[in-house]
Amino acid sequence: MTGMNSTKTGQWLRYWRNSLADAESGKGALTSKELHTYLSVPVDSLKNGYLDKDSDVLESLFNNEAENVSLVKVVYRPTAYKLKFEHGKKYSGSFPEILTPVICIFWVSRDGFFLPESSPVIPRDLLSPQHDDKLTLSSVREMDKFLDQHELLVFSEQEAIALFKSAKSHKELESYWTQYLYFTRSLFIELCNDQVLRERYENKKDKGYLIKSDDVSNGTRNILKLYDWLDGCQEPLPLLDNYALGCCTTYQPCVDALSAISLRSGHSNSKFPLADAQRDALAQVLTMPEGDILAVNGPPGTGKTTFVLSVVASMWVDAALKQQEPPLIIAASTNNQAVTNIIEAFGKDFEENSDPFSGRWLSDINSYGGYFPASSLENKAAKHYQTAAFYRSLEDPEYIDRAESEFLLKAQRVFGDNQLDSVLKIQQRLHTELNHHHQQLNSIQHAWQALKQAEKHCYDAMGSDAELAKAAKQVELLIMKQECDLISHDLLQWKQFCADESILLTLLNVLPPIARKRQLQRELFIEQRLSAIARQIIDTTENINPETALSQWIAAQQQTIIQTEALLDSWDSLLEKRNSAERCWFNLASGFISSADTTQTLDELDKALDVSLRFKLFQLAVHYWEARWLLDCRALEHELLKLSQTGKEKTGLKSVRPRWYRRMKLTPCIVSTLHSLPGCMTFSVYEGEKEYSQSYLVNEIDLLIIDEAGQVAPDTAAASFSLAKRALVIGDIHQIKPVSNQSRAVDVGNMMQHQLFSHRDEYNELCLRGRSVVDGSVMRIAQSASRYRYLDETEPGMFLREHRRCFDEIISFCNDLCYQGLLLPKRGKYRVSSDNQLTLPAFGYLHIDGMAESPMGGSRINRLEAATVAGWLAAKRSELETTYGAKLEDIVGVITPFKAQERLIAELCEAAGIKVGRGEGEMTIGTVHALQGAERKVVIFSAVYSRHNDGSFIDNDSSMLNVAVSRAKDSFLVFGDMDVISSAGRGTPRHLLGKYLFSCEQNELSFSIGSRPDLMKLCPKPTLINGSEEHDPFFLNLLSMVHKRVDMVSPWLVLARLTDSGFLQHMQAAVTRGIEVNIYTDYYFNAFDNNQYHAEKDQAFKQCCEALRNSGVQVYVMNRVHSKIVMADEQVMCVGSYNWGERYASGAI
Repeated sequence: MTGMNSTKTGQWLRYWRNSLADAESGKGALTSKELHTYLSVPVDSLKNGYLDKDSDVLESLFNNEAENVSLVKVVYRPTAYKLKFEHGKKYSGSFPEILTPVICIFWVSRDGFFLPESSPVIPRDLLSPQHDDKLTLSSVREMDKFLDQHELLVFSEQEAIALFKSAKSHKELESYWTQYLYFTRSLFIELCNDQVLRERYENKKDKGYLIKSDDVSNGTRNILKLYDWLDGCQEPLPLLDNYALGCCTTYQPCVDALSAISLRSGHSNSKFPLADAQRDALAQVLTMPEGDILAVNGPPGTGKTTFVLSVVASMWVDAALKQQEPPLIIAASTNNQAVTNIIEAFGKDFEENSDPFSGRWLSDINSYGGYFPASSLENKAAKHYQTAAFYRSLEDPEYIDRAESEFLLKAQRVFGDNQLDSVLKIQQRLHTELNHHHQQLNSIQHAWQALKQAEKHCYDAMGSDAELAKAAKQVELLIMKQECDLISHDLLQWKQFCADESILLTLLNVLPPIARKRQLQRELFIEQRLSAIARQIIDTTENINPETALSQWIAAQQQTIIQTEALLDSWDSLLEKRNSAERCWFNLASGFISSADTTQTLDELDKALDVSLRFKLFQLAVHYWEARWLLDCRALEHELLKLSQTGKEKTGLKSVRPRWYRRMKLTPCIVSTLHSLPGCMTFSVYEGEKEYSQSYLVNEIDLLIIDEAGQVAPDTAAASFSLAKRALVIGDIHQIKPVSNQSRAVDVGNMMQHQLFSHRDEYNELCLRGRSVVDGSVMRIAQSASRYRYLDETEPGMFLREHRRCFDEIISFCNDLCYQGLLLPKRGKYRVSSDNQLTLPAFGYLHIDGMAESPMGGSRINRLEAATVAGWLAAKRSELETTYGAKLEDIVGVITPFKAQERLIAELCEAAGIKVGRGEGEMTIGTVHALQGAERKVVIFSAVYSRHNDGSFIDNDSSMLNVAVSRAKDSFLVFGDMDVISSAGRGTPRHLLGKYLFSCEQNELSFSIGSRPDLMKLCPKPTLINGSEEHDPFFLNLLSMVHKRVDMVSPWLVLARLTDSGFLQHMQAAVTRGIEVNIYTDYYFNAFDNNQYHAEKDQAFKQCCEALRNSGVQVYVMNRVHSKIVMADEQVMCVGSYNWGERYASGAI
C-alpha cells in the first residue's frame, strides 16, 4: 500500500480485512447451550451429500420460508468434541466445553441436496496467533497456505439455484460434493492437531450439527473485494489514512457560524430553522478540508436528519452557484432502520409548497435521494425508492423529449417569459436568480460585518455608550470655551489695570516702600477683580507675571478646544458611519424580520434566512440542476439511445464518472449500506483484448456521511473511507453498539499478527481510540480523529443539544443517565390536551407479579407480563386511537430485552387482533434494536425479570434504557415486577429509572387481565371482583370469617380510607377474636412525592401506623412495596391492582 500515508495504514487495513473475514467463519469453541441451538444431523448425510426429503431437519430448514425460496444456506459443523471428565470432573482451565474444529457452509435445496457455497474452514478462534495460545489446532499461516494450494469449486446463490433446477437426480451433483468432502477431510487431517483433541476431548462421531446461516458472506463480499484491491493501491488516500491513524489531543477553535452566513446557502423547508448546535455543526462541515473527519455527536431526538438535509442542500446550492459538477454525497450505515430513515427523509422532509418554484419541473421524480441497495434487493427496493434502475429509466430518449417539453413550459410560466425557449437559456436565468439571491446573503453578511466594525470603532473611541460620551465631550467643550472667554476678559482687565498704573510708581519701584505698595495694589486687584480660575492660574505659575501666565493658559486652552472640536468631528463621522451601517442593516433585515422589531440581531435574522432566502436558493438549485441534467442528456443523445436499445451500460471511467454526476443532478444524495457501497463505486479498466479488471473510484465521494455510526463496526466501514475525500460521521456512543462475534483474545492475536503493537499492555490503550473490532466503532474513531471539540464536557467533535422529540420529563431521564445534563429539552413539560381520552403519564408503570422463566435457547420469558401487555393494548385500543387519531399499531411500540419475550408478546398480540411486524400499519415489538432510530407516541417496556431473577442484565449497558426511553414521544410505560426496579443499587440505570417511575402516585397504572393463567393451576374457578363496591365487602367478610391470620400488602396507607371503609374497626374486632392481622406497606410511597420528602405526608403516615398498632394490627414498613395482595389462613389469596389502603383505590382482581 505504497500510496498511503504509511505502512501503518496498511497494517490496519489488513487487520480490519481479516477480522471481517474471520467473522464469517464463526467460532469453534462453544458451550453445550450454544450447541443445543443447532439441529442434529446423521454423519451419513454429509457423506451422501443430501438430507432425506421427508426428514425433520429439512422441514425445519424451510420452515417460515416463502414458497418461492428454493434453497437455504447453512452452517454445518461435521463433528463436535466434548470436554472429557476425569474423576467425575471436567478438565478446567482454558479448554472450551465443546470444540468444533471445522465449519462448512453450503446450500441445501428443497429436495435436500447439498452444493458448496464456500470453502470449509477451521474457526479463527482455534488458530494461532492467539493472545495466550492455550488451545489452537493450527495457525492462520498454515490455513492460508492450505487454501492457496487446494482449489475448490463453490457456487453463488444464482449458480446453485440453476444447478439444482437443472439436475434431474442427485447423481448429477455428486461430483461437486465428493470434491468438497475430500477437501474437508484433507483440511482436518493436515491442519488439526489431533493429539490435543484425543487427550482432552471425546468425539461425538455419530452426528453433525447444522443451522441456517445469516447471509454474512454475501453481505461482506463487496467490502472484502475492496480491501483486497486496496492492498495494491498506489494512490494517496488521505481520508483513509486519517481513519486509520488520526488522533487529536489538542483542538482547534470551532468555526463561528454567524461569520459564515453566506457559506450556509441551502435549507430544506420554510417552517423550521436550524437549532443553534445544528447551525454550528453545519458551518463546521462546510469548511472541512479534504482528508478531514468530523464527528457530530447526536443524542436522541436532536435533529440529526434535519441537519443532514441542510448539509446536502447547502453543498448542492454552492456547487450550482459555482457552476461546477454537483457534489457526490453518499449517506451510508449498516443499520437498515438508519438507511431507511435517511432515504425516507429525502422523500418527505424536503418541503414542497404552493410557491411557483416549489417541487419538480421534471415528472416522475418523487424524492431528493436515491437508494442503492444490494443487487439482490434492488427489485424489491425499486417499488418504493429511486434505485439505479430508476436513473436508467429517466435516461430513455422518449422520457427526455417529454421532460424537456414539460420543463420549458413550467419555466416559461413561472418566469412569465416566453423568450425562454431553450434549456440553456433557462439554466442561465436560474443561475442569475441564484446569484441574485445569494448576493443578498453576501450583502447581509457584509452589512453585519460593517455594522459590527462601525460599532467597534465607536466603542474603541467612545466606550459602551457613544451618545452619552459625545454629549459629555460637548459639555466639556462648552465649558472650555466659556472658561477661555472668561480668562480672556480677565487678561484684558489686567492689561487695563497695568496701563492705568502711574508711571511714577513704576519708576520708583526700586524703593522698597513703593515696591511694597505697588505689589499690594496688584494683589488687591487680582483678588477683587479677576475670576477664581484666573487667580488659580496666576497662583500656580510662580515667577511668571500674570499677563504671561494668563496668555499662556489661553493659548493652551485654545489648542485643546481645537483638538476637542476635531475629536468631536471624528466622533460624528464614526457615528454617522455606524448609523449608516445600522440603516443598511435594518433595511436588509426588514425583508426577513418584522419591521416593527428594531432590535433584531444577526442570530434572529440568520434563523429567518433559513426558512426564507436559503430555502429559496434550494428551490432554484433544484431546477438549475434539472436543466443541467437535460443538457447533459442531450449531449449524450446518441449514447443514451444505444443504451435504451441494448440495455448495456458502459463501465469504463469515462462513462461511470459522468453517470454519477448525472445522478447527483437529479438527487443531491445517494443512500446505501456500507455492505453495498463498494460494489457501486467500481469501473472497468482495459487490460487487453476482451480483458478487463475492476477498479474503484477512490477519493471520489465529496462527502461520505456515516449515520448511526455508534453502531457501525470499524472493519465494516474502513474500506469505504478510501472512496471519499472527507467524512461526516454522525452517531451516539451512548446508544446501541456494534455486535462483535470476535473474542478479545482473538483480537489481541490479530493485532499482534499485523504488528499493530508488540506488547500486550499496549492493547487497551489502542482500544481507547475505537479501532478494535471487539469494542470499537466508527463513531469512536471519528471522535479520536476530529480536530474540534464543541463542548469541553462532551466527546470530541460537534454536539447536537436541542431535543424536541420527547416531553421534557422523558428526555430528562436520558440526560441524567448518559449526557451529564447537556441536552436542552425544547418540547415542553408533559401536558394532557382537553380532547385526550386516555391520561397516560410521561413515566408510568404497571406492577405485575409474574415470574421470569428461562426456556430452552437461553432467552427469558415472563408469561403473565406478556399476557398483560397484550391485554392492556387490546383493552386500550379505542381510547388510544381516539386520543391520537391513528391506528394502535402506529401509536405504540413494545420493547423487551429478550427475543423469547418478544415472540411471546407478538403471538399474544396477534391473537388479540393486533397486527405485528416491521411494516406500515404493523406494531413493532422487539428488542431495542427494533426501534433504534424510530419513535412512537407510547413505548411499553416489558422488563421480563421478576424478584425470582435479578435484572442486572438491564444494568450491563446504559444504552438499553437510553434507547428504549428516548423512543417515547409522550409516554414511557414499564410493565413488570417493580421489585426488580426498586431493589437496584444506587448509581445503576434501573435505580435511576425507579426514581422517575416512582416520583408520584399518578405514575402507577391500574389494569388486570382477569383470570391469571399462572394462578388458575391452584384455583381453576377464581372469583373476579371489581371496584371498591366489591373489594371492600369482600375484605370485611374475610375478616369476619378468618380463623387464624390475615395479611394485607398495600403500598399506600391512608387512615381516613381505613376508617371510612370500616377496615380499621373490623381488623380491631378480628384481633380481639385472636386473629393475627399483618399489614405490609412502603415508606417511600407514603412519605415522598415527586422524589421530595413531605413532612406532612410522613406525619400522617406515622399517625396511621400508630392507629393500626393501637388496634392490635402488626404494621411492617418496607422499602419499595408494589404488590397489592390480601391472604387469609393459607386458603384465600386476592391479588390484583386494587390499592387496599388508599382512599382513591380502584382496579380489578
